[in-house]
Amino acid sequence: MKSILFEYIIKNKKNFIIIITIFCIGIAIGTFFVNNSSDIQKTELSNYIGKLIENIKSSQNINSINLLFLSLRQNIGFILLIWFLGCTIIGGILIYIAILYKGFSIGYTIAAIVAVLGVKQGIVISIISLLFQNIIFLPVFFIISENGIKLYKGIYKRCINLREEVIRHTIIMLISIIFVIISSLIEVYFSTNLLIFLKEIL
Repeated sequence: MKSILFEYIIKNKKNFIIIITIFCIGIAIGTFFVNNSSDIQKTELSNYIGKLIENIKSSQNINSINLLFLSLRQNIGFILLIWFLGCTIIGGILIYIAILYKGFSIGYTIAAIVAVLGVKQGIVISIISLLFQNIIFLPVFFIISENGIKLYKGIYKRCINLREEVIRHTIIMLISIIFVIISSLIEVYFSTNLLIFLKEIL
């Protein structure tokens, strides 16, 4: 399995380099947006993150089931969106925009946490709250995005067996959903509980 995945990445390394570059640009834009936000926006961010921290410290307002359904709806929805876009003639540019948006949201979240809590505490909280689930989610997201872009290009150039490629794209989507479910479970039941366990440092 690892060798097949490695060969796939090497074979399509150009596409992956483009995807990762766009993703990193999104992170940079998200960070820039927070750092150059107005005083009103910074106050709103501070209040929002402060409320989240208080909820974590009290551990009373955290409903794991609701969080899990929210995470699943967002993450699976994102994967289904990429799958759908890859099957359309206009999907290529929209997949790139989705990649940019995902990078932006992560960059914005990290920058906001660091801006409100300070560098040391903000980095710790960011790592705990974002790292573990994204170790699984991001590779899956990159793979289905790359396959969606490749499918779109094949449809545009009319140089593929459409039925076979759509089936392959769908299989990748279904496998991706399995990993996304694991990612959401980690986010809700590991990352969140780890934050609660370490609430004394918050």
